[in-house]
Amino acid sequence: MRRHASHGSRSTGAARHRRARLSEAFRTEISEIVRFELTDEAVDPVAIHYVALNAAGTSARVYVSGDGCAETDFTATVRALNAARDFIRRSLGQRLGLHRVPSLHFVLDKTLLSASRIEAILNEERPRFSALDAPPSAEDGKP
Repeated sequence: MRRHASHGSRSTGAARHRRARLSEAFRTEISEIVRFELTDEAVDPVAIHYVALNAAGTSARVYVSGDGCAETDFTATVRALNAARDFIRRSLGQRLGLHRVPSLHFVLDKTLLSASRIEAILNEERPRFSALDAPPSAEDGKP
């Protein structure tokens, strides 16, 4: 019983490591497939940021974003990628030599858009913060 439990914990770590390696391989290959093999006009240039493979290895979320594209423009690209996911999945299996390739679901990665919004807000508020951090002048202290 004890031996079986320790074997299970090692295989969990090994499975986690394998899943991480597969996710990175999927990210690299999907980037290449979208960039060089996909000829759909509706797909704008994309960056594949992360591939999240589920524990069973049957499904993967592919987080994508575009450089400088507005969120509303990019939803059409994500829709086109989801329409082409069977082609991408088949190419992925051929490139990596896998018999079973997880189902792919492309998702818009909003972290870059959120980061740019936060940066814009901070840039707007930066002069106000600088004024608050400045030492009071002699005129400010006298009534």
